[in-house]
Parts: sequence; structure tokens; C-alpha cells
Amino acid sequence: MSEPTITRPLVKIDTPAAGFYALNGESVLQFPPNQEKEEICACLEEVREQNPGERILLVLDNFSSHICAHTRKRAHELGIDLVFLPVGSPHLNPIEPVWKSLKWESSPLIVEGAAEYRALLDEIFTKLTDQLSFAGSWIENHLDGFIQKLR
Repeated sequence: MSEPTITRPLVKIDTPAAGFYALNGESVLQFPPNQEKEEICACLEEVREQNPGERILLVLDNFSSHICAHTRKRAHELGIDLVFLPVGSPHLNPIEPVWKSLKWESSPLIVEGAAEYRALLDEIFTKLTDQLSFAGSWIENHLDGFIQKLR
């Protein structure tokens, strides 16, 4: 006789996540309904709202809604400097290790629904981005030579 088991459906959210990893401010995780330019601009507005008066340098890939004139203009209006990575180089983005750890930490967890899952992801994201070890590793890997020249 086998042991009784409880089967729960896998909670999956179809909306993408957008994140801002702040080294000296408030990191932000959002779940926009899509990745269109208007939604990306709304994410930028939230980043600015959470980090008033701070210099914001945002590293982005070359997704069409990231590089379009509408997004660039709104970022400029908000005082956000955008840095675009070369095509095919996500390893240069400081937030990528955060995403990897977020997926690893959240994958074995069981939740009741999408709202609970988003709340859990937000909690894990906050915990991870409060650690500067991700940034430290990124700086060491990609800027160490430059920093040595400054000394």
C-alpha cells in the first residue's frame, strides 16, 4: 500500500517580471502585464518613485521596448541613465545572478495561487537584493581592472 499524497497544481504566472537591483537605494520587482514600452516606462516610474533624488543607472538588454525612443525619452525625463548591453551578453548584467538565485530559491516552494507566488517572489527578491555580494562579484569580475587603474 502506498502512502497518501496531496497533489497540488503547479502555480505558473504568465506575466513577465521586471527588476531593478539597487546598490545604494531601493531595489524594485514588478510584474507588468507585458513588456511593451508603456509598461516598461511605468516600471521606470516606480524605480524613480522608490529612489527619489538618487542617481539611477539602469543596465538593460536590447529588447525592443527597452531601446525605443519612447522609453529613452521617459527615462531622460525621470533622470534615469540607461546603459544597454551588447547583444547576447546577459552575463554582463548585474541582475542576472539575482534572477538565477530567485528561480533557484522559489522553484521548490508550493503556494496556493498567483498572488501568493508574486508575494513570495517579492520577498525573496528583496532578501537577495539586500545582499551586495551579487554586486561585489559583478564588480570584481567586470570592473576590477578599471578600479585597479584608479588606485
